[in-house]
Amino acid sequence: MIKIDVSKLPYSKEVILKENVVFDVEKFPCHLPLIEVKKAEVEARVNRYEDFIYVNLIVKADVILQCSYSLKPFESNVKGDEEMHFASYVEEGDDDLIVYKGNSIELDKYIFDLISASVPLSPKAPGAKLPSSGKDYRVISIDEFAKEKEEKSDPRFDALKDLHLD
Repeated sequence: MIKIDVSKLPYSKEVILKENVVFDVEKFPCHLPLIEVKKAEVEARVNRYEDFIYVNLIVKADVILQCSYSLKPFESNVKGDEEMHFASYVEEGDDDLIVYKGNSIELDKYIFDLISASVPLSPKAPGAKLPSSGKDYRVISIDEFAKEKEEKSDPRFDALKDLHLD
């Protein structure tokens, strides 16, 4: 767990925290295509100015993903970085500030969210091939699907095709 002790942060001097993080599966459940976060190497660059804490997170994680072609799990790694701004209070209009309470900021939730956001939408395992069409199903591209959907008419309005108005 990476925790920033705000009371011990020096003003206007960068503090670098490096740690390997392993997430508790019950506290941080994964959602497909992310199956598991095996471990994450995290570097947090922390700066304090007045009442504000600026954190730049750099994450490299070993993960298990579900292949979008075969639906089988495979190992991969993801990288991500994000800058976050924390404050002990927020004035109206400061939508990009994250409010923290107390004397510490736990970063695990933000690290896990960054890893989840860094996973590709449709990950493909190395060497995976797009399956071919088979019995009772067919495989088409997204463009073909969009074209078919655009050309397809609603069957509820079929009766109106025979209606002739003068």
